[in-house]
Parts: sequence; structure tokens; C-alpha cells
Amino acid sequence: MKQIQQRRVVITGLGVVAPNGIGKNAFWQANMAGRSGVIRLPQEHELPIQVAGVVQNFLVEDYIERKLANRSDRMTHFAFAAIQEALADAQLSLTQENPQRVGAVIANTMGGVNYVLEQLQALYTRGPRFMSAYTAIAWLHVATIGQTAIRHSIQGYCKTPVNDTVGGLDALGMAYGAIRRGAADVIISGGCEAFLNPFILLILSQQGQYVTGTDLSGYRPFDQRASGLVLAEGAGICILEEYQHALDRGATIYGEITGYGQSNDAHGLLPPSSNGTRYARALCQAIQSGQMTPDDVNYLSLDGRAWPESDQGEFDGLRQVFGPRLPQIPASVPRTMFGHSYAAAGAIDTITTLLALKYGRIPPTINCDHPDTSYELNLVRDKPLSLTASRDQQVALVGGRGTGGTNVALALRRER
Repeated sequence: MKQIQQRRVVITGLGVVAPNGIGKNAFWQANMAGRSGVIRLPQEHELPIQVAGVVQNFLVEDYIERKLANRSDRMTHFAFAAIQEALADAQLSLTQENPQRVGAVIANTMGGVNYVLEQLQALYTRGPRFMSAYTAIAWLHVATIGQTAIRHSIQGYCKTPVNDTVGGLDALGMAYGAIRRGAADVIISGGCEAFLNPFILLILSQQGQYVTGTDLSGYRPFDQRASGLVLAEGAGICILEEYQHALDRGATIYGEITGYGQSNDAHGLLPPSSNGTRYARALCQAIQSGQMTPDDVNYLSLDGRAWPESDQGEFDGLRQVFGPRLPQIPASVPRTMFGHSYAAAGAIDTITTLLALKYGRIPPTINCDHPDTSYELNLVRDKPLSLTASRDQQVALVGGRGTGGTNVALALRRER
């Protein structure tokens, strides 16, 4: 049987809506400065979770018309803004593409919960006639992908992964696979999330894995004082293209996705297993599918959930893969500056990593003033660090772990 030639997949455009910056340039500058987007939440409900990464100064009318804004949730607004930024960054006009060869894979975990809660309040305070008919659409996890397809006339490969905190990485991995096997030439991919309301925050606070109280610097992965992660909202979108397609139109390439891996601990719901064996498997899948070895990796974008059992499991998995070389590889958790945005997190981490490869600067981990030395990690703290590898040998691994034991990894290589 004739072997099918696997196609290369590159990233040509980036769009981000994050608590510490809207747009890739503002976002990157904030990360290089170690500037946090974590703020204190309004306290009228006296919730245990009192701080979060909140997107401020976001003007929805800059991105979509008022009619559509009124018919859709904040998560969709974020996604549309990030898509607009990413397409402009890629200098890609979808009207010039075959719509059947264009796709969209955008992850979401919480759905349009803000829209639903507003409509429920209208129902119980004013009556059913005051509920929006668009509630039936706006709350769905697939609302964003549907609105995206309509807005951009996308007729190809479309999906909405729902996979807890690793949905964004999953979305990129699925889009990578679709282009690689020839199902599409261009895919808009990433994740979006907007769930910072009292109802969801109260539910999540029961898990005990999130920072409570008023400490704005409470997100401290791999630290002696680790007490959970800080929640956030936002969106991250990447434009994925088949390599030759990107070359033919003269696109600027940020990097190539060389591999994707996924596994499950089969351990239990909370917390992620402290046994890193299955996480190591996902990391190895991502490395090996790109015909690389662990020795080729020179930057690690860590999951860093800042929960002792989870941090231990992540470290154990990394140690199984990289062995004695692990303390030599620079690693960081940039999301300590903007919080963990569930399905958007992996996509934003990927954008951060691609910018790190582009500029040769590793963004820092903030807040970790008392690192736990039992984790033998080369954790970049407080200030950016220059990548020492030559520009044509820069390879990064982005990892994520989620509730239920899911593990996802993405391997990225800087464009040579």
C-alpha cells in the first residue's frame, strides 16, 4: 500500500484577548514586563474566590455590530475579537479561499453562561415574555463555532472540543490533524471562555483547587505556598495553514506544529493524578510524532496548576521524559500573569510560546518567591530569559492537564 505523505502545519496569525492585554503586541509587552491582569472581584456576594483575571476595557462594538452582540455571549465576543486580530495578523482574506477547504475548531468549556444567567433573571423578575429568543442559541458551547462559520462563510471542518481546562490545546491538536491529513488547508483554531459570575465561581470554589481570599499574587505553581490557580476569562486564536499554502501566499510563519499527544490518567476526577506516567505518554507522543527526541526540546510551557498533587504529577511526568536533563531546560508558567482561562488557556499558552520563539525571550513565572526545591525545574522567575538555542533549533513543548485525568501536549518548532 502506498504511504500517504503527511502535510506540514504552520501557524501564521495570532489573536489574543487576555486580562493583561488585548491584541498580541499589548499582551506580549505585558508578559515581558511581568505585568499581571489579576484583580479583585466585586464583593457583593461574599464568595470564597475573590480574585480573577478579568478582561478590562474590552469594547465589543470594535469587533461586532450591536445586534449580534445582543444575541451572543461574552465568550463569543472574545472569540470574534481574537479571530479578527488573528486574520489581520496573518494577512489572510478568507474571501479568496475555497470555503470548503477552510475550517474552524474553537474550544469552550462553560458555554454562554453569562447570557443564560441574565435571561434567567429576566424570567424570574419580569416574566417569560422578557426572555430573549436567542437564549436557545447563545448559551450553547457550539454557538461560537456556528457564529464564526456564518460570519466568515466557512464550509469545511468545524468542531467545538469540550475538554475541561485543556480544550484549547485539544482544538489546536485536532486542527493540526485535520490539515495534516488533507481535510483542510486553513483552520481558525483556539479557545474562548467567559464565566466569571457568582454562580460558576461558587461551584468551582467547592473543588478547593482555586485561590481564595484577596491575594492578587496567590497563583504560585511549584512554590512552597502553592494553594491553587487563579481563574480567568479570555480567548486565544491561531490561524493554522498547510505549509505550502502559506508559502504560496507569502505568509509570515510564526512556527510549525510538529506533534500532538493526548492521554488519560484513568485515576479519578479531582485532583489530576500525582502519577505522571500518563502525562509522560502524552508528552512523548507530541515529541515523537514530529520525529524528534526529548533532547531537541529547549523550552517547556508548563501547566502549573499550583495544587501540590497536580504539580507533583506534572513534575514526575516531565522527569520521566527528560531525565537528568530536565533541570537544564528553561520552563515557565506565564499564565501566573493573567490566570487560567479553562478552554482558552492552552490556546493562549501556545500564543505565548510562539511569541517566545519569535523573539527569543522566555516569559517569566511571577509570584513564586519561595520555589519548592523538590521540583528540580529550571523555572524562569520574575524576569524574561533569552533562549540560548540557535534560531533554527528552537523547539518548545506546551503541556496541559485537566479534571478527569486528561493530558494534552503540543510540540512547536520555530520556522527555520
